[in-house]
Amino acid sequence: MTERDRKGWNRRLALGGGAAAALGAGGYWLSRTGGRAQHTVTPEGVFHHGNVADPGSLDPSYFQNESEQNLLEDFFLGLMTPDPAANPIPGMATSWTTSEDGLTWTFKLREAQWSDGAPVTADDFVFSWRRLVDPKVAAPYAYFIYGVKNAKAVNSGKMNLEALGVAAPDPRTFVISLEHPAPYLLEMVTHMTLYPLPRHVVEAKGKEWTKAENYVCNGPFTLVEWVPHDHITARKNPRFYDAENVKLETVIYYPTDDYAAALKQFRAGELDIQLRLDSQQIDWIRANMPETIDPTPQLTVEWVWVNHRRAPFGDIRVRAAINQVLNREVIANKIRRVGDAPAYNIVPPGTANFPGGNSLDFKSIPYPQRLANAQSLMRQAGFGPGKRLSTTFMIRSTAAGSYRAVAAAIQQMLALIYIDVAIIPNDFSIFITETQQHNFDMCESAWGADFNDAETFLTIFQTGGGNNDGQYSNPAFDALLAAEQKEKDLVARGQILAEAEAFLLKDHAIMPLYFFADPDMVRPYVKGWVANSVNYHLSRWISIDQKARAALFT
Repeated sequence: MTERDRKGWNRRLALGGGAAAALGAGGYWLSRTGGRAQHTVTPEGVFHHGNVADPGSLDPSYFQNESEQNLLEDFFLGLMTPDPAANPIPGMATSWTTSEDGLTWTFKLREAQWSDGAPVTADDFVFSWRRLVDPKVAAPYAYFIYGVKNAKAVNSGKMNLEALGVAAPDPRTFVISLEHPAPYLLEMVTHMTLYPLPRHVVEAKGKEWTKAENYVCNGPFTLVEWVPHDHITARKNPRFYDAENVKLETVIYYPTDDYAAALKQFRAGELDIQLRLDSQQIDWIRANMPETIDPTPQLTVEWVWVNHRRAPFGDIRVRAAINQVLNREVIANKIRRVGDAPAYNIVPPGTANFPGGNSLDFKSIPYPQRLANAQSLMRQAGFGPGKRLSTTFMIRSTAAGSYRAVAAAIQQMLALIYIDVAIIPNDFSIFITETQQHNFDMCESAWGADFNDAETFLTIFQTGGGNNDGQYSNPAFDALLAAEQKEKDLVARGQILAEAEAFLLKDHAIMPLYFFADPDMVRPYVKGWVANSVNYHLSRWISIDQKARAALFT
């Protein structure tokens, strides 16, 4: 759900060899002449997708970020799938029933094939879900299905895989048994980690199954070629059950995490959409290309993690001081300027089944007083003008742009409270690895909703959680989550979740910065793109108005 850059990035827009063959006789639609893109051929149904960053993996069990999400959604079909507005609609499931106590869900599956012609069965779902919680796999999202019966015990090695509460009584029936009712389950099962996996391929090929020549999937598109740091090519899957309604023939995804360079590509017509814009150019974009942007509030919060297991961040006084000195209004309104909202809590506005109302307790205090309070807290913690704290702040891009600008502003703010920060820009893949392994002091990161419910923003703080990068741990907080998961009443459950958020805020577990406004750039000739709060945009729903595209660039 974040970005990365590469110095000396080499964009190869003229594909050769296997990629050209995969695209068929029409070939690729751009060539290079004197370093400038020239339109030569425009084959029908080719979609050029600026996709934030290169994926770390195309294995759903190892899903971690937005660039992988956009690919996996095109390659696979779960029980349910997002419609153009991100509402869950039937995917592999054609119908479902729920037991009276809400603890058993039974899904009936459609007849469908994997891209190699093998049938997709309920056993493929059982295999996938068991693999997710297999402690040997060490999937970062294993905790995501702790609501499934025995999932936590299986993932901790206390029970065997067969104890997981999933079953396939026949090839067309998939049964889920839960620890507690989950009213959000239909939305939850659209998630990438819960896609079925081609067991016959994964077991035969092992880790090599995600190579293009081995890749087997059940979604609207199949993987053709992956050239790391350059492009990924996909083509329409003729065996997809709804292939006749898929308009695109080819999707080419580019890792466009250098936003300034991506804006140039977008202007030149080399990209049809670009996920993320160069906010330093927002005034120019609004003046010259207003039809391409429509920032939409997202269920996403940008924040600063501190590593709770590294001194002095285990000291609540230091965490509280950092939280108070961060000027969210300056960051959101003067540096970003895209439409983000300053964040004084964790769960974004508009999140379902959540009463809201929490905020950091200093929200109403004028900034000069916040600064004085923060300085006082740091002195109490043993720091001051004569003893400054030296630390590092890791960001997820090496490119110039808003991430550097925000980091520089945070650096200046922290200097006011005796903290000297060295900014460490990182290639996105390295950033993900380092944060997952907790190899940082401080970092700027973000969290977007996996489904529209407050739980997705709070469970990552539970002790030992797979995405708990800051290693936060508090038994009292864990107990609140356990109580929430047993509560059947939605209103009462929401109140417990609100209490859990308030606990994190009081404990300064994290430093929220702003609630994200989606700054995707989309050409008007891209049809079927619907702005939504979780930024789900499956290529299955997209088509290209070729006449409008040609008129714009000829």
